[in-house]
Amino acid sequence: MHGSLEAAAKTALRAEGFDAVFVVGDITHFGGIPQAEVLLEKVAESGREVFFVGGNCDHESILTWIPKNPRIHNLHLCRESFQGVELIGIGGGNLSPFNTFVEFSEEEFSSMLSRLAPSSERFVLVSHTPPHGTDADVGRGTHLGSKAVRTYVEKYRPLAVLCGHIHEARSASLLGRTWVVNAGPARDGYCASITINYDNVSVELLRL
Repeated sequence: MHGSLEAAAKTALRAEGFDAVFVVGDITHFGGIPQAEVLLEKVAESGREVFFVGGNCDHESILTWIPKNPRIHNLHLCRESFQGVELIGIGGGNLSPFNTFVEFSEEEFSSMLSRLAPSSERFVLVSHTPPHGTDADVGRGTHLGSKAVRTYVEKYRPLAVLCGHIHEARSASLLGRTWVVNAGPARDGYCASITINYDNVSVELLRL
């Protein structure tokens, strides 16, 4: 959302008919918990469960923040079960020339992901940073995603990876059996729907 309250309000309205909303980082535009709380509370007005990870443009405090609203769930380095699907999250961006708030090296990503082995084959990875070498990570004519995230996806084969970070890489594509979904920035009016029926997954790129 990159700080857009309008995007948060549109997301809440668009959530009708869905079971949950996933916000895959860059909730704020270089803001902290107070800004993130306002935005996610607006999304939660939908009455749906809201799952999120922090992005590279969110203050590092958001990575460990525990929201007061029981419908808002921080997935960074956590696991949650939702309607029979395990949700695993990792926030932050990979190293860049821009020196943004939260950036991790490939070694740091690999170390964190090593602690997040799934307990079920029916799981979804929520990662701000997309896996390297996919449609979801192409920016400025090159692949900008994380090789550590890709290694994790290839090893554990989640049903889907919900990611963002690379604004121009709005896409839904397959990496093995795994759908890799970059819905594009909500502040630009983009979103996606993910439908999981046991191990059958369908994806549609939508507008808010």
